[in-house]
Formats: sequence, C-alpha cells, structure tokens
Amino acid sequence: MQVWERTVEGRHHRVEAEGSVRRRLRWYVDGELVAEKQTVEDGPELDSGDDHPDLGAVKLKFSTLGTPRRATLHGDVAAAIIGVGGTDLVPAEGSPAALHEARMLAHPNRYAARQAGIAVAIIAVPILLGLLSRFLPDIDIPWPDIDLPSIPWPDIDLPSIPWPDIDLPIPHVDLEVPAWVRRVADVLGYVWPVALAFVLARGEVNRRRKRDQQAREEQERADQERAQQAEQEQAGREQAEPQAEPQAEPRD
Repeated sequence: MQVWERTVEGRHHRVEAEGSVRRRLRWYVDGELVAEKQTVEDGPELDSGDDHPDLGAVKLKFSTLGTPRRATLHGDVAAAIIGVGGTDLVPAEGSPAALHEARMLAHPNRYAARQAGIAVAIIAVPILLGLLSRFLPDIDIPWPDIDLPSIPWPDIDLPSIPWPDIDLPIPHVDLEVPAWVRRVADVLGYVWPVALAFVLARGEVNRRRKRDQQAREEQERADQERAQQAEQEQAGREQAEPQAEPQAEPRD
C-alpha cells in the first residue's frame, strides 16, 4: 500500500492507494475519512464533497504500469482536474513513490534524458515500422466470399429545396511558402515533443525539490512550536506548585 502524508495549514492529510490495476483510494484528514474511490485511471481525483467544502481535492498520479508517483492537494476539484499548482504530499519512507523520487533527485539529468528518450521512441517507432513495411512481402489472404441477403429499403422521393445561389466575391491569394520554412517546420515536428518532454522532466525535479524544502521548513516550525508549548507548560507547572515555607530555627 502506498501512503502519502503531510500537515497543511494545521490539518494532517493522509492518502492511501491499494492495488495496481483497479486501485482503492482513501483520503483522511485529521484521522477522519473524507473521500474514498475505486478506479483504474492513471490520474484520478478525490473530492472532499459538500460535507467538507473547505478541504478541496486531491490529485493522484500513477505511471502507465500502475506505479504510484504523486499525490497533490488542491483548493478545489477544478484545480485538481487541471493539475496545475497545489501542495504535494510526502510519500512514506521506503515506498515505491519515495524510491522513485529518490532516484529522480539523485540523478535529475538522467531522469530528464530518459523522458526525452521515451519521446524519441514514440516518434521513431512508427517511422521505422513504416519503413519496414515497404520490405515486407505482399500477402494475399483468401478471405471467404459471403453472399449476404439484400434488404429491400423503401425508395422515398423527397422534395428538393430551391436554395438560393449566392456568388460571394472571395479573393484568391496564391501564397508559396519558402522551402526553408517547410524544412524547418518538418524538423520542428520531430524536435518539439522531445524538447517538451525534457522541460517537463526538469520541472518535475524542481517541483519535488521545492516540496521537500517546504516540508522541512514546516517540520522545523512545528518542532519550534512544540518546544515553545512545552516550555510554557513547564513554566505554568512551576508557578502552580506551592513554595515550601522556610523552617524555623530551633531555640536553645
């Protein structure tokens, strides 16, 4: 089971995901079950609903093979569907999502290059298959000839509508695109998906680093608040304790 947790604005959020194909998702806030869902989607949303409108929604992300990747808290379900911004929850230590993030942060350039390589494969594989198909023999498969019965559809003579014939003066402009522009456009058609995949991968790395920094700062503030609260409680107990009266000296 994959678990993400984080305290956001004083509320502790916990998201659980079970299963690889058909996943069971649960979202807890301060120990209370807020939303539950079963889905096969790679990017499902958990909506807090009308009972908890102030909690917003959670967007989850899974890989194509069903491996958990990310859980992000958003202000509302519309923002969760778009998937922009939000506050990333922290995966449990040693979980698949945490191991994936550790590898990604340890080797960000390798991760970005791998994502770009996947984009190259998506572009190159159809081209290679098209080239290989030219060298394949033309196989003639003797498909069976089935004589299907003809259906006597009714012949309905519909009246013709005399639409007006309007001749609009549309100017004809003969534009010829330069050859170098066509060549650049052809190259960009293959380059931009690879560049986009690289940029998105680097953005994902920066997003995780920012989340880790925010989580550390939140943990430090929480530790300071607990320490101050403990000091105040200790001072209150010391003030509440009655002071011992001084003992009288014995007389001779």
